[in-house]
Amino acid sequence: FCGISVPSSVIARLECVRHDDEAVKKIGCEIAAEMCRKISTPSHSKKEEGSDGDDAHVHVDGFHFYTLNLERSTTRILANLGAVDVISDSVSSRSSSLPEKQHNGIIKNKMNDVNTAEGNQDHNGSKIPGRDRQGSISEGARSTRRVLPWKPSAMENRSKEDVRPINWSNRPKSYVMRTDDWDEYPNGRWGDSTSPAFGELSELSHFYSFTLGSDDDRRAMLGNCPLVESDIYEVFARYVEGTVPHIPWCETPLHPESFLFQPQLAKLNRYGLLTVNSQPPVDSVPSNHPAFGWGGKGGRVYQKGYVECFASPDKANRLTRMVTSHPNMNLYAVNYSGQELRVGVEEGGVTALTWGVFPNREILQPTIFDPDTFLVWAEEAFSLWSSMWLNLYDYESESYELVEKIRDTYYLVAIIDNDFTSGGKDKTTFPLLDSLFKVGKESSS
Repeated sequence: FCGISVPSSVIARLECVRHDDEAVKKIGCEIAAEMCRKISTPSHSKKEEGSDGDDAHVHVDGFHFYTLNLERSTTRILANLGAVDVISDSVSSRSSSLPEKQHNGIIKNKMNDVNTAEGNQDHNGSKIPGRDRQGSISEGARSTRRVLPWKPSAMENRSKEDVRPINWSNRPKSYVMRTDDWDEYPNGRWGDSTSPAFGELSELSHFYSFTLGSDDDRRAMLGNCPLVESDIYEVFARYVEGTVPHIPWCETPLHPESFLFQPQLAKLNRYGLLTVNSQPPVDSVPSNHPAFGWGGKGGRVYQKGYVECFASPDKANRLTRMVTSHPNMNLYAVNYSGQELRVGVEEGGVTALTWGVFPNREILQPTIFDPDTFLVWAEEAFSLWSSMWLNLYDYESESYELVEKIRDTYYLVAIIDNDFTSGGKDKTTFPLLDSLFKVGKESSS
């Protein structure tokens, strides 16, 4: 929404590590430190030629960092600038002045030699009341790969939220905005989505569109002049392959678990099944698994196969017949006009798509599919064809009419494979993906 473009030099540095969150953070801190050095050097601070005033230089007194509860990133920037010394674990472990659990991350400030441990002590080493965040979601996320399959909100009023519908997995900011005024957030189970406590999914997100840069930037990603449907298919496929950074329905890069079947998923999109969400089945995988793990140590995680895609009327009907012949599968589809297709989906029936079993905890089911909520998401999904793609082209141009036709005629299709034990030994595909691949290939021949 700022209307800015990321410099090519930054994109080049991030390209090779774009799937590694920790490496991206490290490079981001390096870039921030470089900017601070440049701003504070006299050569950069000189006034522009011809400007008024007697001073030869503009003096920069310092920099103000908004940590937004990410104090470690700020500490890393300060360390890069030489403003603080970060004492290593090996050094701090020899200190006897602090309790053992506070040794990690001690910072020594060069100006006043103030020691702090995670920001929870005052200058005298005394505990600051109300600042102990041990056991919070943000702290848990540091000690495990993922505390939940989706990134929890940092807002205090959502601290207990641990269930979300899968549909907004790739547009989490939109979901947070649409549920911002809820009195409660689902905890333990999704329950009745029409509950007054949860409220309605507001219309606010229709004003939310993450920036894809200028119109020229968007055309470079989505197509300068698409003329046939295969041109649109190619954009979706290139997003899966990582050469297109975003599409309107996906503000985040492809999830790590999707890398396992990335080539097949890209080919599926080139067949005209335009995926916006997917996950493979998982049966009792350790919670520390590098791709599927979440929720802490000693647990086991599970998930059902799920694929959500845009499909032409012909392909949607073929998918309906395919699911009808597979008793373990359910299908729910709707088009721009509100026409629905259902196979095995009951009115008001909520399906757990991801769940986990952990020591000393009840079973967690953080990701669900709710038919009523899917209809709300579908309205948003179809609106994105207009607000972020259709408006790039001149009214009644061939490109405009192509995108408009897809928006008006295609179905948004959600398919669940309830047999989560069907993953098999081949980790590069799964039964639901194979079935979709067959439908896509047949309908394209």
